Amino acid sequence: MEIKGKIMYGQHFKLYQEDNHVLLQFYAYFTGDEDLCKHYDINVNKGLFLSGKTGVGKTVHMKLVRQFLGYKDRFRMKTCQQLSLEYMDQGSPVLMNFGRNYVDYVDHNTINTSYCFDDLGTEDEVRHFGTQANAMGQVILMRYNLFQTRQVLTHFTSNLTADQIEHHYGERVRSRLREMCNWIQYTAESPDKRK
Repeated sequence: MEIKGKIMYGQHFKLYQEDNHVLLQFYAYFTGDEDLCKHYDINVNKGLFLSGKTGVGKTVHMKLVRQFLGYKDRFRMKTCQQLSLEYMDQGSPVLMNFGRNYVDYVDHNTINTSYCFDDLGTEDEVRHFGTQANAMGQVILMRYNLFQTRQVLTHFTSNLTADQIEHHYGERVRSRLREMCNWIQYTAESPDKRK
């Protein structure tokens, strides 16, 4: 990962020892190592939810790990803020695109697409022609249905704690996220890498 990180982000890139427990959980999850998965209580049939303070490397680690996946298994990245702005501009087709992947129309190119929604909680409630919506909350509820019916995985990164997610999105969303995702928490000792 460090070599790939230097290629993607420059020679200054390095992995931090404080993040070893996160990287080991990544390794367990993406390789399916049964002993490590059992040790960390990781279910490979769920997505990942990375939680930690600003700058600890959540987005960078997810982008790096994507590089090691085969094209068929590679999830797409989308920032929550960008998705909300697209909803403001285009309306419900954005929710359908990311939330349901057009399951009703059986588009085989996108039906099983896994996503990582980056920076959950940074987006605001937005309006599209007077209709106010919490776009990410709606997407999460729709992706939960995809998870239940088609086992489509969804990953998230966020600065929010579980309690903050419940406050921001409601108990329903928090409950569904718990069922959809393995929760990986960066420690308080993990430094802000943006220097």
